[in-house]
Amino acid sequence: MILDSVQNWLRNSIFLRVLFIGFVVLLLQIPIAMIDSQISDRNSTRHNAVYDISNKWGNQQQILGPRLVVPFYQLQTWTNKHGKKETSKKLRHAVFLPESLNISTKVKNEIRYRGIFEVPVYQSTINLTGHFAKPDFSRWGITPDKLYWNRAQLLVNVSDSRAIQKQVVLRWNKQSLNFEPGLGETNTNDAGFHIPNIPLDNHAEGYKFNIAMVLNGSSGLYFSPMAKNTAITISSDWPDPSFQGFKLPNNRNVTKQGFDADWAISHISRNYPQQWLHDQFDYNKFNASLVGVDFITPVDNYRMTERSIKYQLLFLFLTFVAIWLLEIVYKLRVHLLQYLLLGLGMCLFYLLLLAFSEHISFFWSYIIASTAVVAMTSLYSKAILKTNKRASLIGTGITLLYIYLYSLLQEQNYSMLSGSIGVFVALAIIMYVTRNIDWYNLSKRSE
Repeated sequence: MILDSVQNWLRNSIFLRVLFIGFVVLLLQIPIAMIDSQISDRNSTRHNAVYDISNKWGNQQQILGPRLVVPFYQLQTWTNKHGKKETSKKLRHAVFLPESLNISTKVKNEIRYRGIFEVPVYQSTINLTGHFAKPDFSRWGITPDKLYWNRAQLLVNVSDSRAIQKQVVLRWNKQSLNFEPGLGETNTNDAGFHIPNIPLDNHAEGYKFNIAMVLNGSSGLYFSPMAKNTAITISSDWPDPSFQGFKLPNNRNVTKQGFDADWAISHISRNYPQQWLHDQFDYNKFNASLVGVDFITPVDNYRMTERSIKYQLLFLFLTFVAIWLLEIVYKLRVHLLQYLLLGLGMCLFYLLLLAFSEHISFFWSYIIASTAVVAMTSLYSKAILKTNKRASLIGTGITLLYIYLYSLLQEQNYSMLSGSIGVFVALAIIMYVTRNIDWYNLSKRSE
């Protein structure tokens, strides 16, 4: 008799029923974790494809320059072990930036493929024009007789110089000179090109220059404002730019056909001067002054799928609560295994979404995956809830959940606000529906 009473209590206890349903939700976290791991693996595969193409075509490009490097020597005097004074020459380098720099860039974008993965790349035509003032060494107390004018260099940093497509030509005053690879003796570890013996007329008041290059790249394109006054313009046929750097464009125009953007930057806003001694300068300061654009893909299906799976607990909880309330209202019995199967069907939504979005747009992938799951769960709900009306309640509720989830994915800036309001409304509905249920008497009747 006692055993029967205990078994009856275990079978009908509302509290234990809620605990068992919660256990099913926790059990469903196993397939959710497996699907989440699959999303990460596919995203990693995509990143490998992007890296493979970018590494061969050209990586994100950062152009720094030009800058003028003039070597000079200083006399060093010391006393040797015999008490005699000795003198030697120490070679040093002074670096000068342009007075003005105009950077004009036209970018042609295209999509390359590695298997099913799309990788945006570009080819850019870049023109650097401006002028240098005559190098002034007076601030360091260096006299003209200590200068090696015939060994001066002009340097231009390019972060991935392998992607340079043609011979880069310098127009220096009235001369045409070809650049050589590397950055010469002063910056041996950086990528770029240089003129090893730039002709400097000691009597000239300044030097005009023009540098034209064709450069491949991917992901982004950045410039550093290397002059006292720098003007940068970028034109592209990419419709989804993301402007980055320490300063946004002064003007920009973005359309479906592409964008135009321009920057006007004074040296006063940088964190480095117009001239310095090479061995006393931190070249990492250039990175803090970069401005440019990232060529982004507007919808990242892996990121969107990863965001959607964060709401799976809410979906399972609300769906199971709805079925449990139908159990109570209509005096039904839904087996825990049926809860589990229904939950597995809902978990498959994220796997279907991931699989379809690798081949078609995210919007249509979402429509197909959600329609399939709603149809399957509605038909199964009809079998376990006995009538079309009850099954339609579950199907309608899940449909509203997927519509709500899609709106959250689209409104990233307001997802926290929308999510909080959604949870509040769901809890309010549950409280309203169950407001007249006498849980104590219900438990007694069940026992």
